[in-house]
Amino acid sequence: MKKVLALVLTLVLAFGCTSAFAAASIEVETTYTDANLDVVTEIAKAFTAETGIEVELIAPGSEYETVMKTRMSSGDLPDVWETHGWAVKRYSEYLASLNDQPWVSRMDPSAASIVTAEDGTIYGCNLTQSMGGCIYNIDVLTEAGVDPAAIHSLQDFYDACEKIKAIGKVPVYIGGKDSGNCAGFMAAIASAMLTAKGNKYDQGAALLDGSFDWETYGTYVMQEVANMVNNGYINTDFTTADTMAQCTAVGAGDCGFLWRHAQNITWARQYVPDANLGFMPYPSFSGEGMAFMAGEAYCLGINKETEKKEEAAKYLEFVSRPENIEKMCRATGALPGFTDVTVEGDYAIDAFRKAQEMYADVVEYTNLFDRQYFPNGMWGVMGESITMVVMDPTETGIAAAVENLKVNYQEKKEADGK
Repeated sequence: MKKVLALVLTLVLAFGCTSAFAAASIEVETTYTDANLDVVTEIAKAFTAETGIEVELIAPGSEYETVMKTRMSSGDLPDVWETHGWAVKRYSEYLASLNDQPWVSRMDPSAASIVTAEDGTIYGCNLTQSMGGCIYNIDVLTEAGVDPAAIHSLQDFYDACEKIKAIGKVPVYIGGKDSGNCAGFMAAIASAMLTAKGNKYDQGAALLDGSFDWETYGTYVMQEVANMVNNGYINTDFTTADTMAQCTAVGAGDCGFLWRHAQNITWARQYVPDANLGFMPYPSFSGEGMAFMAGEAYCLGINKETEKKEEAAKYLEFVSRPENIEKMCRATGALPGFTDVTVEGDYAIDAFRKAQEMYADVVEYTNLFDRQYFPNGMWGVMGESITMVVMDPTETGIAAAVENLKVNYQEKKEADGK
């Protein structure tokens, strides 16, 4: 614990407090570091200047989850904290309902859905969101004769891959050196096969209650990945390519598709400024629906036990103002979680809005697959398992990957007590 505390960065933001009496203050815990933390600090300073309420920012960096778990167990929670993808599943019992807050009606439905419990209680102010989907190079698809608006099912997607391969391009590029890219790819395939609208096997309930049959349905998911490898749809430099490589590839038109969150569009255009890119939801198995995987990016909740709920609510109202969300979007590359926020000239946001219109009749917004259906700690395991299949797309490789997932799922679910 001493090591954890030593890593906690505390920033006290006080302005003009010359009174003998201490001004009101709130404690806010954030995952952000470096340049992203600078923006959070800037906004907090402006809040203090306007309201006189001091903000104590706690930024543990990579130790954030460890610190929060310790604070939950001890009952010593901050007034406001960043829920980092777990507003409902992990933190809801500690958070206040936010349904009566003035900004609720402004939240984008995609952002609101993942911080709302089944009973309708809203637990997070989802200021920015990470949006998982399929990035595509418009020029490559045009050359290959592929209409992205016609891709709804996995078979539609595979047909497009064949056309892209026929013009000498890589259909799907994965920066496999960075495990998160592999995990994100598995999340999309698993969702299409098992949980999203239009799935093949409808295994969401079994994944949640622990009765999921890994040997049967886990194998089906990994076989789908192996088929893509065996059909030549995945880049051959998978193990050495990183995130920069995958963004450069889709930006430069060396591949057709990149399955990852929309921030990759921003990064791709940093490497290839004139990249002509589009965005679409992940295909489903049947084509009946398609899914954008919406994740909490910068999302804040209020401690239900805090004695400073009024001050905390004022802070959320201030941070959720359009100009402040715009600052967060520009700094982090995330999409706005509010419908009234426009980020002029932001290519990724424009691509997302176009996709929302293009696929309005079929799109659904789901939580990130692991956050909804897996116990905590499975993200890295998912990445490892995809790598195992890509490196050995045979029955042996598939079985090893499924076993890796099964063992870790069971152990982590038992550790979570759920």
